[in-house]
Amino acid sequence: MTDANSRSGDVLRGLLAAMSPTERETLDVVERVKSRVMRTKARDGAVEAAFATQRRELVTRIDLSRPLGPGNRSEVRALVLTGNTGAGKSSLLSRTISAVPGFEGFGVPKSGCPAISVLTPAPCNPKALGLELCRRLGYPLTAERSLPYVWATARDRMELHGIAVLHLDEIHSVLATANEKELTQLRMMLKTFLASPDWPVALLLSGLTEVIPFLEGPTELDEDDRPKPDTKGELRRRCLFVHLRSLTLSKDAGKLTETTNGTAAKKATDAEMVTAAVADMAGVAGMSLQADAVHALIPRLIHASLYELGTSLQIAQEAIALGHEASPRAKLLTAKQFKLAYRMRTGCGDEMNPFHAADWLKIDCRLVLKQNRDEAEAARIAREVA
Repeated sequence: MTDANSRSGDVLRGLLAAMSPTERETLDVVERVKSRVMRTKARDGAVEAAFATQRRELVTRIDLSRPLGPGNRSEVRALVLTGNTGAGKSSLLSRTISAVPGFEGFGVPKSGCPAISVLTPAPCNPKALGLELCRRLGYPLTAERSLPYVWATARDRMELHGIAVLHLDEIHSVLATANEKELTQLRMMLKTFLASPDWPVALLLSGLTEVIPFLEGPTELDEDDRPKPDTKGELRRRCLFVHLRSLTLSKDAGKLTETTNGTAAKKATDAEMVTAAVADMAGVAGMSLQADAVHALIPRLIHASLYELGTSLQIAQEAIALGHEASPRAKLLTAKQFKLAYRMRTGCGDEMNPFHAADWLKIDCRLVLKQNRDEAEAARIAREVA
């Protein structure tokens, strides 16, 4: 593992050294732009509070007469973070965990951080997930090993390395191919992590909203109308749920809301929130955001991003980079840079580009490589027929 990491580092350092001074300058700007973080109470605050609860549970004793340690720790719960693709789930979890004292180095190999993150393979089943976890723990196993052996080994290795928090990213990938028996097995194995009498592990499960039915719901009946084992309920009661909602183009923009101290204050719309974030990132690159952006530009950005915050910020970062690379260098961030960024991202023609078309709200931004509306309509019909 060490040799592989060393070789990978050599490759990256070689790519960096091969860049021209101009490319290095742009890279420096892009890195500083991407380092800017937009925090909100509804998103960051909710995840921070749930993770704080998990950390308390990790060090809660069962028997107050004995010291804290293996065999004298309470069960812990799982934090389930859901949202659509592009909502920013992974980056939110990463910065939340990394900012907590004692969890520095999260996501960095060999950092000694007591939390690790594993990207769920796709397609996947419980054994494939267990094998990937063992590999990330530095103990690769062959596929011939039994499912119980794989997961028992993963639990043993986590205790051996002092891993107290396990993040399973894109956990919904298991649901696509696993059958009901495999899903029941997975629920039971996840429950074992949380309820282990020797080394309970806090789980962070992030994925699409499809993961919710996997975790919740009443006891199901088999073909003879007999109750099946309630594996959903056993895991559901051990979970904390946080959902990252999609952005909206509110019709209530500018409406006054009453604050806790009784004064009237304007509630910031999603467009205003994203505008502030984009202006902040642009400022890092020495650029200003066009004055009417909150009305003329940012709603188009939200629509182009399929109403997801993470994607909105990514497109804005790409637009800023294009403005920095332009000759002469752009001092004002406008629809021009966003139009180019969207074209590079999707390959769509101007008629299908929400930063160019007058009737941008009618554009289906899920489509790529479409040049006009007729082509897009044909693609929509073909998708519905399929």
